[in-house]
Amino acid sequence: MSIEDIIDVVWGEDPPATVRSQVQICVSAARRALAGVGMGDTLRTHPFGYSLMLEPGQRDIDDFARLVSEARAASDAGRCEVAVRSYRGALDLWRGPALSGLDSEVLHRKAVALNEERLTVLEECIDMELQRGRERKLLPELVNHVSENPLREKLRGQLMLALHRAGRRTDALRVYREGRDRMVNDLGLEPSDELRRLESGILNDAPELAPAYTQSAGVSVPRQLPPLTDHFVGRDDLTRSLSALLDRPPATGRTGTRAVNVYGRGGVGKTSLALHIAYRLAHERFVDGQLYYDLHGSGPAAVPPARVLDHFLRTLGVPPSDIPKGLDERASMFRSHVAGRDMLLVLDDAADEAQIQPLLPGGRDCAVLVTSRTSQTGIPALHNVRLDVLTPPEALELIGRSVGEKRLRAEPSAVAEVVRHLDGLPLALSIAGARLAAAPHRPLSSMAHRFRDEGRRLDALTRGGQAVRTTIASTYDGLRPELQGLLSRLSLLGVETVPGWMAAVVTGRGTEEAHDLLDEAAAAQMLAPVEAESNDTPRYRIPGLIRVFLREAAGRIAVAERQEVVRRIVGAWLALLDRAHSRLHGGDFARVRGNSPRREPPEDVVRDVLTDPLRWMDAERPGLLAAVDAAKEYGLDEACWDLAVALVTLFEVRPHHDDWRRSHETALKVVLESGNVRGEAATRCSLGSLYLSQRHTERALPFLEKSLALFEELCEVEGMALATRNIALCRHTQGMLDTALLEYGRAADLFRDAGDPVGQAHVWCHVAQIHVAKDDPGLAEQQLTAALDTCRKAGSSRVASQVLVRLGELRLGAGRPEVALAHFREALSIVRTQADEVGEGHVQRNLGTAHLMQGDLAEAARCFHRALSIADVTGSPVEAARTRGGLGEVYLAQREFQRAKALLDQAVPVLQQHRDAAGARFRQLLERLP
Repeated sequence: MSIEDIIDVVWGEDPPATVRSQVQICVSAARRALAGVGMGDTLRTHPFGYSLMLEPGQRDIDDFARLVSEARAASDAGRCEVAVRSYRGALDLWRGPALSGLDSEVLHRKAVALNEERLTVLEECIDMELQRGRERKLLPELVNHVSENPLREKLRGQLMLALHRAGRRTDALRVYREGRDRMVNDLGLEPSDELRRLESGILNDAPELAPAYTQSAGVSVPRQLPPLTDHFVGRDDLTRSLSALLDRPPATGRTGTRAVNVYGRGGVGKTSLALHIAYRLAHERFVDGQLYYDLHGSGPAAVPPARVLDHFLRTLGVPPSDIPKGLDERASMFRSHVAGRDMLLVLDDAADEAQIQPLLPGGRDCAVLVTSRTSQTGIPALHNVRLDVLTPPEALELIGRSVGEKRLRAEPSAVAEVVRHLDGLPLALSIAGARLAAAPHRPLSSMAHRFRDEGRRLDALTRGGQAVRTTIASTYDGLRPELQGLLSRLSLLGVETVPGWMAAVVTGRGTEEAHDLLDEAAAAQMLAPVEAESNDTPRYRIPGLIRVFLREAAGRIAVAERQEVVRRIVGAWLALLDRAHSRLHGGDFARVRGNSPRREPPEDVVRDVLTDPLRWMDAERPGLLAAVDAAKEYGLDEACWDLAVALVTLFEVRPHHDDWRRSHETALKVVLESGNVRGEAATRCSLGSLYLSQRHTERALPFLEKSLALFEELCEVEGMALATRNIALCRHTQGMLDTALLEYGRAADLFRDAGDPVGQAHVWCHVAQIHVAKDDPGLAEQQLTAALDTCRKAGSSRVASQVLVRLGELRLGAGRPEVALAHFREALSIVRTQADEVGEGHVQRNLGTAHLMQGDLAEAARCFHRALSIADVTGSPVEAARTRGGLGEVYLAQREFQRAKALLDQAVPVLQQHRDAAGARFRQLLERLP
């Protein structure tokens, strides 16, 4: 094309002065755009101008012409469905009017011709679809086209015919009148003879206006969908997305069936969702019918696909004598009968790929909606979508459908508890709602009370022919015996989630084999994989109602075998806790360890523990606490107290005081019943430590003194050392410094005799505090230096961080904040590495004090605020009061007296109540405030 021709086409008779430069700029831009799609060499420059060298099929207009030609050839051959697919493929290439947005007379004339061709093809396509009786599907499209082209008689006539066939004769005649008025007013013409004849035929209900296929079919259109349930809530996004997937026109040139498999656990609402979608699409999209079959795949007697095909073929009008015997022949005949039909197949409760595959149609016109308990990844045509339980608001709505809003509002906490116990499972919620609706005189709290008892929960979830227990059993019974045994044994833990490696402990298999078993259980919807942790350790959640069922199944296992499983599980936990404690303390120091057997855990889990012991313990805390209860349930007294006391490594640095108390009260009860004296001594010592950490010294001392007496009877030196040290701490907290110093001395000697240097170092750290209080900083420094050296040699980073804090405090007392900061920063590095929240709170408060002494008020405030946020989380009133006092000092230095007074007013009473030395100093500051 010459440059002159380009100028004429684009600018016409009035080109700008810079027209040639603009042509070059536009050509360069076009070449870049073509290069972006791999066609950079198609636009070429020649001495006379430019050429665009395209291969056949690279222009959409060529594709359009080819598809229209194929459609017309198929129409001439009587192949209506092939013609419609080609017509629709051609029309799908359009993205609006041709060449829109271009201001060129030449291109405008070309666009008019192209748009006319498009409308002609559209009319031909609609004619073909009207012959197939798809008037309902076409109505929305025809309304839009007539609105856009009001003077197009062919389209108006097609809309009139579609409305008439849909039983809307009045609307069809109205469309005619509106068109006639428009033609007379705009053109001064009456409608064509063809349009007037159509109006007359509609007025007279002419039989020739009926679709051709209804005149000879002889078989009614199948409408086999079961009735919809009123109790369908939520799922809005999923309904829209799946409806769009099933409803969308097939892509040009593709032959795959549109098929979706909705899978999930029993009772989750797969059938309800499938029918909800099916009804939504049936009458407008799948006008040739809907086929439905319950395949009973979750039960022991799944329906053979040959029987399903026999049913479908009979439904489609095939005489029984003509239906072949073989499965492959029946499948082939079925595909032939549904080819070219807009039909929806709903295959409910499918078992597996072998049952589904022969039932799939081969063309693009049919859509298939499968429900199944498992993902059917072996069939490429199936788009698998997992259906989860309802969200809490959706579950409340479902219950409300049965019991009414009035009862929901009257007992909101009771209905929330019911929902919580039922996992958001629609089947369970529907049964509970039905039972409550049948007993309007009973309060919702009565049902909530019943569900609290796990032993009665599944009994209450039965009504008529529905039972949650039966639904779960249908899946469980289909599992391999080995997998059934694993799941029932895992349920003995009584926890919601289990780490994958625990299956290896229970089964005695390798880790990978155990993970494969758990993945198999997850595929069967008995477990739900939890999002992988940072170390990629797989975890699995046991849904609550399934967990209750599995506990029932575990009850059929011999007691001795269940006891052995719990012993193995506790042994694995203990082995890991041993490593966590040693990692933090440099060895098996400062603890009394039980004699319960350890079970070597997988190496990758050990690596995870050693990488971050406290994070690992915190993450596994629910399972560890449940194991304490399981050990109690099965009479494993040694394992029970051993595990409870081992957890103190975590409890000392996390605000889990309730867990500490409950686990130890459980253990204490067991050891008292069994007469386990050593276990009683260790548990009492640990409980005393708990109360001491809460500064309840009067409550702690009886436990500690009894513990010491028991350890002395047993000649348990490490235990005597721990109990004596804790008694010394009580006296220290009470301000009885001389008594505390004597007790500390005894404890240090006992730790030495037990070969526990870290225990000694910990005692020296506290002794140093007394020397500071007695105004002997030199002796205090000797004690702390020796303690730090001991900790570093032993590798006890946890106690080392405590010693560093005391050294920093000593430097602050000596007026050397710069040296103190170095100690505090080293301690901060340790506690952050260990994720020791309590330790970081102490360090941040001391950092704030050091910065305050240096006059760096902004940094001091930042540190105090951080310490205060930690103290609020860890629940330490004394630490929070000390921090508020320090922050009050910062505000005092900034002359913000009101803010300073508010903080000091909060801090002083708490510190005085606990006889903390800082209370007197903050009181003096408060009294000096203006």
